[in-house]
Amino acid sequence: MDEWVWGAVVLAVVLIGAGGIAWWLARGCVLTMIGAAGAVIGGVVALISLAVLLDLDTGLRVAFIVTVVSGVWLLAWALAGGIRGQRQLRAEERADAASGAVVVPSSIASGRIRSL
Repeated sequence: MDEWVWGAVVLAVVLIGAGGIAWWLARGCVLTMIGAAGAVIGGVVALISLAVLLDLDTGLRVAFIVTVVSGVWLLAWALAGGIRGQRQLRAEERADAASGAVVVPSSIASGRIRSL
């Protein structure tokens, strides 16, 4: 039974790490940050449930449920943030094309490539 507890602890820590990485990669996207915050909170709650609940079986069940729900939460909000960002990028490109602006590739604008 001890290996089950350690497995649950590792999954909770991995979930906290995934939430932290998602927060870092969000770059201001509120939707992704909501998912990341939920994942970190869920991982902490899973760890607390393993430490606080007296019945080991109940603690494992609660940790499993909270971990799965938090992982799905992170996935859903990260996908929503990605879809929103893609839509904003396409709308910005359409607006630039409609205004007749010349689109300069980012590699040229950053100076990595000197000219076409």
